Amino acid sequence: MKKLLFAVLLLAVAAGTGYLMHEGVVPGWQSDRALIKSKSLRFLECLKFKAFEEAAAFHAPADRQARPDLPKLLEDFFKIPPENLDIQDLNVDFIEFDSTGQRAKAKTTCGVRILNTKEEKRPEAVLYWKKADGTWYLDLRTTLERGSSAGF
Repeated sequence: MKKLLFAVLLLAVAAGTGYLMHEGVVPGWQSDRALIKSKSLRFLECLKFKAFEEAAAFHAPADRQARPDLPKLLEDFFKIPPENLDIQDLNVDFIEFDSTGQRAKAKTTCGVRILNTKEEKRPEAVLYWKKADGTWYLDLRTTLERGSSAGF
């Protein structure tokens, strides 16, 4: 009986450790899933606090060089003046990887209030990520350019 209890306890600890590693909670260990989640939340936080220059830095250097107006594109993306948009809460609902592990998408939901109105929304957005030279970058082509007609 003691051996069975020890085996169950050991299995529970192993499963818990595996889950925490998967979520990137274990210090010194961060899975791609945890990295995409933290980068997605940080990108949205930059938008929340109107740090469009910093938000542009989540895109690949080649994209930033090809589109020097990227911070302005991010600012105009919402089709609402930034000073009237209050992004309140940020959530990453799920993350999915392609079969190569080099591309990912993160579905996000934000609570948004449009100031000077009684309008509140919970828009969903998908952030597309690509891995280049071991670093994850937002894919400008799918994240911003195709989504520019969406707005709030």
